[in-house]
Amino acid sequence: MSIFSAVQRYMKPPANPNPLENPAVSLSSPAAWEWLTGNVITDSGELVTDVSALQSIAVYSCVRVIAESVASLPLRLFEHLDAGRKPATDSLLYDILSIEPNPEMSAFTFFETLTGCLALTGNAYAQIVRNQAGQVAALYPLHPLKTEPLRIDGNLVYRTTDGEGSGSRILKASEVLHVPLFCFDGLKGLSPIQQARQAIGLSRAAEKFGARFFGNGSRPGGVLSTEASLDDKQLALARDSWLAAQGGANQGKTAVLPGTWKYEQVGLSPEESQFLETRKFQRTDIAALFRVPPHMIGDTTRLSNSNHEQESLQFVTDTLRPYLCRFEQEIHRKLLPDTGRKANRYFVQFDVRERLRGDFKSQSEGYALGRQWGFYSTNMILEDLGENPIGPVGDVLLYPLNMGNAKALLNPPTATVDPAKSEPAPTPTNADRSITERFTPAYIRLFRDAVGRVSTRNKRDYDSISAAFSPVLESIAAQFEDEARARFALLDTWKSTADKITRDHLKSIVTRSTEWTPEKADEVTGAELSRALRAIHLNIFRDAGAAVALQGTIANA
Repeated sequence: MSIFSAVQRYMKPPANPNPLENPAVSLSSPAAWEWLTGNVITDSGELVTDVSALQSIAVYSCVRVIAESVASLPLRLFEHLDAGRKPATDSLLYDILSIEPNPEMSAFTFFETLTGCLALTGNAYAQIVRNQAGQVAALYPLHPLKTEPLRIDGNLVYRTTDGEGSGSRILKASEVLHVPLFCFDGLKGLSPIQQARQAIGLSRAAEKFGARFFGNGSRPGGVLSTEASLDDKQLALARDSWLAAQGGANQGKTAVLPGTWKYEQVGLSPEESQFLETRKFQRTDIAALFRVPPHMIGDTTRLSNSNHEQESLQFVTDTLRPYLCRFEQEIHRKLLPDTGRKANRYFVQFDVRERLRGDFKSQSEGYALGRQWGFYSTNMILEDLGENPIGPVGDVLLYPLNMGNAKALLNPPTATVDPAKSEPAPTPTNADRSITERFTPAYIRLFRDAVGRVSTRNKRDYDSISAAFSPVLESIAAQFEDEARARFALLDTWKSTADKITRDHLKSIVTRSTEWTPEKADEVTGAELSRALRAIHLNIFRDAGAAVALQGTIANA
């Protein structure tokens, strides 16, 4: 035999004969069960399957935490609008996803079942039942251990023995919601339990050792010996008598050995074998497998007030979000229309805001910031808190400068006049609030920025002044022009000489800017803004008055 043949023979895996054909193998042996179930016995001697793994408290806790967390999040169907979205409550699918997927279970139970199966086996299946119109009428979960994807003539289908009848049935891919975890072929997800069966087997072995330890009188195994000659019946009676006196509820009691009997302890104590440390490590190891923070399954050794909130946020973003994305995208693929008039009109989304809330103080500070900067109204905050709105006044948004009503910037107060009159309405009086009071909050910062830039430059000619001040002056002029048009009922085609007005004012700024210094920037800003408001307002309203007089002359003619 050549060396190459010897190496091949050595590397060839041993045959896996049927252990039931060997009379020396009992039906209760691990080898027999391994061959019957198709699962591999772990090195700890434990047979770990997707079902038996749930007997480990750490595995069950992780699966339960993930399943209940996902199921508790509201899943909403939304309709796209030209600007924003709205809940699609008029759709039949909205109630199916949010309230009752089928007549036998609630939405919470449905998604808890699917998420638990996904976390445990790596796959979640649900059968899609449609009505005669082709609309989704119900969703029924399928057992992940009785359902599998396969290809027939190049087409993806699903074979299942779950549900109708006792035999298997074939479902089209369009009739099944299938959400897999990581996999090599993109079809059937790998089971986390089987990938980590050695760690889970060690955990189960440690649990069994602890149970036997306390069941055997809280003592490691030992030997009862005597110099007397006893038969098998007498030995069995002595052993049973010892177990009855020292095991179970009698553990820890004083042991009395009659005659020449002696007890010799063998093996290591739990402390010596680091029994508790082993169990703690396995719990942390299993939590890492499911990416669940250890404090959520009972390990609070590393939990503190400073990191609790961050770990809770990390649980949502790193643990729950991948599950939620898988469900959202699969629902979009299989349940929402992708052709016709309603194609891409709807989308689904889990609401995770409740899980992302911080403590009340941080939450209140966030709402206050949003209210101050104008992207939250009172009613929006109340709705987010689950409270009722307070009416139209609660819809008012604020703008940052002086926390006034933002609508006043877009809709300035107006007044109407008789276009036949040759004289314009009087300019705003103190009763209407002065021009400075109304417009200074909106433009003070822009003017301060322009003055500050010019004050630091050596070159202060018309071009540099125009580059700094033209945008804000043109904005002021446009606003006064709109106000004059509305106040005097002028046509939309009316235009003032705003360009000339702003150019003339820029020339006057050039003359005064020679005396500006950075130290006087704040003082200069107020004076220049007030001067600009009065000058532009006066000239534009003068143009408007002339236009009104012209309209009156034409009308009288």
